[in-house]
Amino acid sequence: MSQNEARFLTMYEQIKDPNNGYFSPEGIPYHSIETLLSEAPDYGHMTTSEAYSYWLWLETLYGYFTGNWTPLEDAWDNLETYILPINEGDGVEEQPTMSYYNPASTATYAPEHPYPDMYPSMLGNSVQAGSDPLDAELTATYGDNETYLMHWLIDVDDWYGYGNTLNPSHTATYVNTFQRGEQESVWEAITHPSQDDFSFGKTGEGFVSLYVAEGAAPAPQWRYTAATDADARAVQVMYWAQQMGYNNPTYLDKAKKMGDYLRYGMYDKYFQEIGSASDGTPTPGTGKNASHYLMSWYTAWGGGLGDMGSGNWAWRIGSSHAHQAYQNTVAAYALSQGGLIPESATAQEDWQLSLERQLEFYTWLLSAEGGVGGGATNSVGGDYSSYPVGISTFYDLAYDEDPVYHDPPSNTWFGFQTWPLERVAEYYYILASNGDTSTTNFQMAKEVINKWIDWSIDYTFVNEKPLTDSDGYFLDSNGDQILGGLDPDVATEPDPGQFYILGGQEWSGQPDTWNGYENFTGNPNYHVIAKNASQDVGVLGNYIKALTFYAAGTKAETGDFTALGNQAKDMAEQLLNIAWNFNDGIGIVTEEQRADYYRYFEKEIYFPDGWTGTFGQGNTIPGTGGIPSDPSKGGDGVYISHHELRPEIKNDPNWSYLEDLYNTSWNAVTETWDNGTPTFKYHRFWSQVDMATAYAEFDRIIGDTTPTAPSAPTGVTALPDDGEVNLSWNNVFNADNYIVKRSANSGGPYTTIANNVTLTSYIDSTVTNGTTYYYVV
Repeated sequence: MSQNEARFLTMYEQIKDPNNGYFSPEGIPYHSIETLLSEAPDYGHMTTSEAYSYWLWLETLYGYFTGNWTPLEDAWDNLETYILPINEGDGVEEQPTMSYYNPASTATYAPEHPYPDMYPSMLGNSVQAGSDPLDAELTATYGDNETYLMHWLIDVDDWYGYGNTLNPSHTATYVNTFQRGEQESVWEAITHPSQDDFSFGKTGEGFVSLYVAEGAAPAPQWRYTAATDADARAVQVMYWAQQMGYNNPTYLDKAKKMGDYLRYGMYDKYFQEIGSASDGTPTPGTGKNASHYLMSWYTAWGGGLGDMGSGNWAWRIGSSHAHQAYQNTVAAYALSQGGLIPESATAQEDWQLSLERQLEFYTWLLSAEGGVGGGATNSVGGDYSSYPVGISTFYDLAYDEDPVYHDPPSNTWFGFQTWPLERVAEYYYILASNGDTSTTNFQMAKEVINKWIDWSIDYTFVNEKPLTDSDGYFLDSNGDQILGGLDPDVATEPDPGQFYILGGQEWSGQPDTWNGYENFTGNPNYHVIAKNASQDVGVLGNYIKALTFYAAGTKAETGDFTALGNQAKDMAEQLLNIAWNFNDGIGIVTEEQRADYYRYFEKEIYFPDGWTGTFGQGNTIPGTGGIPSDPSKGGDGVYISHHELRPEIKNDPNWSYLEDLYNTSWNAVTETWDNGTPTFKYHRFWSQVDMATAYAEFDRIIGDTTPTAPSAPTGVTALPDDGEVNLSWNNVFNADNYIVKRSANSGGPYTTIANNVTLTSYIDSTVTNGTTYYYVV
């Protein structure tokens, strides 16, 4: 067993060990072992569709090394039970009124707004929704239109206290957070039930009236949101499982079905014709002219609670905003030509077009240095405003530097580089391995990944620390900021036993308007500045996989590693080796300073004037501790803090540490931590799987490159004959040749009689009959 395979299996056991706390009693992976955590999930013991897709990845590599695919199937079964809201055959309808959906009238329009303070958003008819061209096809294929996609967020232990309304036998509960525009950060969101029967929230309105308003009182309802990158990752992983020998059609067909429904992520939010809103007057789509064929940020669907007295109705939306981080060329390849083609009549051609469109999207967003930028939208401002003068476009979509959210800006985290570009590296490797190197798709993938690897590796360091200033800019040997450019001269200092990768980036300019790959300009006016050295282990694992697949791709394409391929391979191996030193027996972790944790205490969560209700943890919201909201942000209500909304957070074992540090270190005037920054170690599920699978993938596609001395052969035999001795032995798998030695005395000394023996046998014909000889090989 190689070193990297052993490390993978060690991490697998660490993650699956019940004593280590990665899984709930219902077998659901937590977002993190630790609970005091706020990022996308606002509590560590929530989980996401992202975590489930990573669980599938973990079990796929386990199946590859052990031949045991049962854990992969068990993971998918758990996914169907707890995060994919369908009737699993237990008679519980988790989409109880989806059959009443009218594809000719998909949803009622509600504009997006810049600030949470401007919500609820008024439902109205100023934009008429277009028609849904997929519903009839999917219903014909599967017998119903029950959406086969994961809801992105669940409260695993029902910490929020809402309970699972439609399936009360489950502890895990469907919840949601972000619903109030591009400035709504996790610190401003209100976690609410996705199955809202008005048991909580405002009397007679639940939580619905925080988000949308209408002339009549809202009805009790269910609503789910799929994050397209997670479902696409699940398909991607099942493609690799199939390539590694997994062949159970039952579960492969489930992946195909998920990919079939994932096409809703290709559609504008209200099914408006792509590009029609450039002048501020969108046109309802017909057929597939509302599809941008990219993976947008989400797709969502919902309806009345039916028998609970809320009526029989349903709706569906896509998303107008496409971020490069959510694209998945491997999933698109699998669903169009890679063995997971869905059953619906037009699914294959949709995914074929999506594959090409995604590769064009990456190329369009490729900066002059090599980083890949944000994305594009079909609805500027989320309300179909006119396109800004001079804005670059991609198939009539408007360039958007930070699609979807702005607090923090959505294109400043390096993880949103490694996630999508690792998939491009995989796709490059797949095509190169298949000898498919002449297509335009291959050329685009190669150009993007070549340039991105070359850029990112310049900011990757082992056993040395790059020098940065107080703003996070890298410094050169003269102490000057490095503000872009090729082949930067980053100053470093020795730091044995440590690694550093990029933490983030900032952008200037914009890409040139897309006019086909044959006219690609290289974007001379579009630039990325690398910022902040990071030890994020999840991003590290994903980055190592990008380096690994890229290196293997260069060898598959050219017959040997290219110079940059060799550099990527060596860097991946160095990072794998040094990361192992950070394994604490539960997983690979580093200390994280969370300077943003002062926001646990700041009053930022908005409630409209007069809105009051009951939260799941039993407290009245907003309660009595609110402060007046900022009228410049459009509201007339109050703000409360993160912990005032969620009083149970004060019972967390790490709360007193954080609260004491806030009281003694946080300087509200300078907005700095003067006497220590909150510091944590987090065992995030996805991060641990990314590291575990980094070891596995390096072993699988590159192999063990560490030179080791072969062991001595076993099974050595010596058969005497007239004037000769016939020697034989067992093969040693990593031996180039063998050396045969002989002595007339047991125990030697031995004299070499043959070098460079390439077979597992040798005839010694320099012997004398009647003499005893002793041999070693």
